[in-house]
Amino acid sequence: MDEIIFRSPEISPIPESSSERLIDSGMLHYESSVAGYNERYHRGETSHTIHVWWARRPHSAMRSLIFSSLCKDVSDNASAIMAKLAMSGDSDTITSANSMLQQGYAEVPRVLDMFGGGGTIPFEAKKLGLDSHSIDANQLSVFIQKCNMLYADMVDLKSAAKLTQEIGTRILSNLKNSTEWLYPMREKNEGKTFGYMWSYETTCPHCGETFLLIKRPWLSTKKDRKICFKSIRSNGIESVEICDATEGSLFSPHWERGTGVLHCPSCKQTLEKPDIKLCTDKMLATISTRASSGKVFAIADQATMIPSITDILSEEKKILNEISADLPTSELPCWSGVVNPALYGITTHADFLNPRQRLVLIYLIRELISEFNELKKTDENMAKFVIGVLSSLIDQVVDWNCRLSMWIQVNEQVGRAFCGPGIAMLWDYVETDQVLDGPANLWDKLKRIVKGVQSFEGSNGSITIKHAHAQDLPFPDNYFDAIVTDPPYYDNIYYSILADFFYAWKKLLLEKVEPSLFATQITDCKYELVASSRRVDEGESPHESYCTQLEMAFSEAARVIKHDGVFSFVYSHSSVNGWESVVRAYRKSPFIITSVQPLSIERKGRPRAVMSQAVNTCMTFVARKSNESKKPIHLSELLSLTEEYAKSFGTPLISESGWVEADAGLATLACSIGKIAASSSVVGCDNDFNAILECSKIVKKHFPEFTIKVRDSI
Repeated sequence: MDEIIFRSPEISPIPESSSERLIDSGMLHYESSVAGYNERYHRGETSHTIHVWWARRPHSAMRSLIFSSLCKDVSDNASAIMAKLAMSGDSDTITSANSMLQQGYAEVPRVLDMFGGGGTIPFEAKKLGLDSHSIDANQLSVFIQKCNMLYADMVDLKSAAKLTQEIGTRILSNLKNSTEWLYPMREKNEGKTFGYMWSYETTCPHCGETFLLIKRPWLSTKKDRKICFKSIRSNGIESVEICDATEGSLFSPHWERGTGVLHCPSCKQTLEKPDIKLCTDKMLATISTRASSGKVFAIADQATMIPSITDILSEEKKILNEISADLPTSELPCWSGVVNPALYGITTHADFLNPRQRLVLIYLIRELISEFNELKKTDENMAKFVIGVLSSLIDQVVDWNCRLSMWIQVNEQVGRAFCGPGIAMLWDYVETDQVLDGPANLWDKLKRIVKGVQSFEGSNGSITIKHAHAQDLPFPDNYFDAIVTDPPYYDNIYYSILADFFYAWKKLLLEKVEPSLFATQITDCKYELVASSRRVDEGESPHESYCTQLEMAFSEAARVIKHDGVFSFVYSHSSVNGWESVVRAYRKSPFIITSVQPLSIERKGRPRAVMSQAVNTCMTFVARKSNESKKPIHLSELLSLTEEYAKSFGTPLISESGWVEADAGLATLACSIGKIAASSSVVGCDNDFNAILECSKIVKKHFPEFTIKVRDSI
């Protein structure tokens, strides 16, 4: 660390009633950013490899954040341990960290995550030997955390990992046998055909022309390899051929670009918002492996490659009766521009899979139920844990093998359906034979599950997990030594909507494991802290609603945290409204921000970042309770400080740590926002919104790639 001479700026002095902690050194941005970024690129053996959840932060970065938020030793030795924690969670480092964390506390320090999500923060707090507490308003989140921490504590993890491998292998072997009849191509092509490209076919009501609703005609755009569909019309019916792309040969979609408006290729009449229930599922091509790199694409003969839909539906009914279950009937929200499938006939959580995909999922659930019932006879705790982690096989099928799973032509792989923030309608999707050796297969998922289980060992702290919400915390006053939390970022992701696609299917199994958590048809979104025009009454402002709810959460945080406790609040957003809501929450709370610690911990190469230039940095606002009244700051002073932050902090983030301009700019702006939030008002400016805009102009001058949006919530 000796060569690093710049630190996160001080926003406000530490209140006299509080003692200094390691996080006040201002070095978190360096140590944990490097480690977190590294973890994102090298998929380690962590809890993230098991269950699906969204926007989870790297274990390494959160481990160092928790340690530095609680550690009262501010020596170089403590900084060295923080650096080691950021790079590794090995037992020796954890033991040293735990010993240091006990110093200065009369009892084991208590830490709370108010927005538990996927459970990374409470998991790492527990691993550090702390008294870890976590809540979440979403039932699926609570189950994931219980599985990874509470259930894990009730079993011998070495035996559990071995049993997970054994039972998982048996489940997938049985699944392969039971689905043999569904995939005739397994035998015909010796298991090489793993994928099937689908679209929809409709008939024009005006002229009777039958045509395809393809939107993405490319099969491969790898280097020196351009393969696509080409349209063929004969006797009023459209079909496709596969060809090497040449000028004019690419299939020309019949859609108006960027809209849901469809035109008949023959009579040119408009067909608005076609309903897939009135269309025909059309298999277009098969995808097979080959000895060399890349895939082999061939036109599909649907009649020989899938059994009759009547037979599939008959078997589906039989298996559902066998497991005493029904198809999910819960409805998808119909939010144009955010959640689009319901606009086009995918109206329930049973509709987003085609009949064959759905039957595979039901077969899998039957195997999991059978194994749970059998294991429960001898060891109920082991049954809850092993089947709990293996239930993430359901996640794999839901996320990677449904009508919303995309074929990515640039690398000839399958893309996730539910990576967020919204859910797009797909008019061409890929189905995969999940038990073959193709992309996103269940055998590879099982390997990741087992590795994840193995990472649970050595977690010796205590854990409390509750189904609750941050606006009304179920804890006594002055209870926690630190609150470390990573909340929903304004309107970035609608967690409950994404979670429901998994919950609706996992419920068939997990209502036997956790009846109270899986009693409802979908998860409860009533207390989800997101800004949305769809979640408020007509005439009500989603921004005002979010601000009110965040203020309530901050008020509760101030109530339950000790007088000298540290509140580490991780947040980021690309809009002025998103940041203004944070300013308002701090203003109305007794918290005073002492520093802002930016963390560049997102994987730059993830699809969303590549396509949308999504922000790769989140900010940790470090605050203490203070009895002193906040004081106003003049706009001229604020802008002068923004200049200083840009030069002394933002610029070195680029030159010394290799950050990109956009992220360095955001880190600079966050320091200015911290200063606004630590004041009672900005004198010389109409409101905080405009103050943020004025600061952003200075940031933009220093970092041209930085942008901030002025927009309403979604």
